[in-house]
Amino acid sequence: MKLVKIIVGIVIFTIGIAPFTMGKGQGLTYELRDQETEVRTALSSYLFSEQGGALRSIFLHFAPAWGRGAGRVELVSGTKTDPDTLARRYVANAIFPFTFKDGGILDDAVYQITDPWFVDEDELRVELKGKFGDLIVIRRFTIRNDPYYTLDVELIFRNERGYPVDMPDEMVMASHIPPAEMPPLYFIFDETVHSVLLAPGSYHTFDGVGWMDGLTAFFLATSDNVMIAPFQRFTPLGERLFGIVFQEETIPAYSDHSFHFSLYAGRRRFILMEAQGLGTLDSPGLWTRLIVPIIQFLTWLYRLTGNYGWAIILFTAVTRVILFPIMQKQFKSMAKMQQIAPKLKKIQERYKDDRQLLQQKMMELYRREGVNPLGGCLPMLLPMPILVLLFNAILSAAEQIHLSPGFLWIPSLSLRDPFFILPVFATAAMILQQRFTPMSGITPQGNQRLMGYLFPVAMGVMMINAPAGLWLHWLLTTLMQVGQQYMITRQGAVVGESKIGTPIAQQRIGNPHQATAAGRREAAQKEDSGNGKREDKGED
Repeated sequence: MKLVKIIVGIVIFTIGIAPFTMGKGQGLTYELRDQETEVRTALSSYLFSEQGGALRSIFLHFAPAWGRGAGRVELVSGTKTDPDTLARRYVANAIFPFTFKDGGILDDAVYQITDPWFVDEDELRVELKGKFGDLIVIRRFTIRNDPYYTLDVELIFRNERGYPVDMPDEMVMASHIPPAEMPPLYFIFDETVHSVLLAPGSYHTFDGVGWMDGLTAFFLATSDNVMIAPFQRFTPLGERLFGIVFQEETIPAYSDHSFHFSLYAGRRRFILMEAQGLGTLDSPGLWTRLIVPIIQFLTWLYRLTGNYGWAIILFTAVTRVILFPIMQKQFKSMAKMQQIAPKLKKIQERYKDDRQLLQQKMMELYRREGVNPLGGCLPMLLPMPILVLLFNAILSAAEQIHLSPGFLWIPSLSLRDPFFILPVFATAAMILQQRFTPMSGITPQGNQRLMGYLFPVAMGVMMINAPAGLWLHWLLTTLMQVGQQYMITRQGAVVGESKIGTPIAQQRIGNPHQATAAGRREAAQKEDSGNGKREDKGED
């Protein structure tokens, strides 16, 4: 028990100092360079260029610990980004997002980037101002430090002349994507997703265009869906260009005309895309539907506590309270299994040459005594579905968790523990749990105990790089379960009316030979009593 008290004390102390060690999540920053401006959020890096006023790079530098789409990736097809240094190389003749094209001629004018300004600490605006023919063009990008991978874009055409001025024909969003790398292109017409470009006049409104692969999405949505239309073309080499066509040909004298877009450029996650009004692009499967309520519950706990560490602690406590009646019943069953172990052994010896009859007699004994032979496995396996669901919920909510304040020494609970402290503690707690788990009585105790010790070690090794939030949950789950087991044994609920009168945990920690001898004496007394009754019946 001293070891238990030490581990529990360390955990309580660690959690107790957590409010004083919580750091703030990564903020929004920018850097001005020669003809370029880079803006970095906690998730992505955006590079704006004065050449053509284009967005030359969208690099997802946040990589979740595990799961689909865990790698860092560049989303602009004409750019290659070094994941370590963020140095960019550009493909020759590439056309970057938000580049104008008119009469087959690209807009290569030099735009002026004004100094970015903060709307608040988590919202930044970048403005590029230049000329396209006689038009003054302003591109205004709004970047937020939130989980949603979305840029708001305002495009303003200003005519300061005394006569109408022509607008550009189109705005390119992606170009020169090699055929082998082309993800499927999707269009939204009349709020319905289509995989082919519809002919003009066959729809009422155009709502967006973009691509999605299995891991990421790049989609331009618009609310100004009357005066623009999508286009898609292929080069002689089979490379694809797509973007939008401006259907309004001129801007009247001394007038402005603006368009509003939102660009989702990030991980393909239904929860994030639905929050940006793009849920129709990616219908959720059964697994997503299962984890959405867990994410919503974690989010509610986060809003309540202000930290995902505390949210996971409360989530763990709630699940342990819900599971306690089931666990209590199973531990009672396991204790009964220990009590009938001598009877099982006698049956095994008596019918060892007839496997079918042996199984029949054992099942009869289980039914008569009200014992579940698999009860010893359930306490270890019962939390597993919750662990799997929480694991996937943490991966699906990795962006939200990453943007929240850190917990203890861990900067982000969506990433692995940088010092592997939680995995080591959780593995030790699982091994400790075996000392408080009664043996089933079916499997030889040496083998069962060895399996009980090997499982935590194997789990710790295989999941060493799992998100720290998952390990925090598992450590607390294990310690709470140990506490519940100890409480049950202290109350006598596990051993019931055992004549030995010693809790299971104390039996296992004490002298095993004494417990075994006592058990043998008790079994012998029962056998003698049974034989006496049978002899009396025979005499009668």
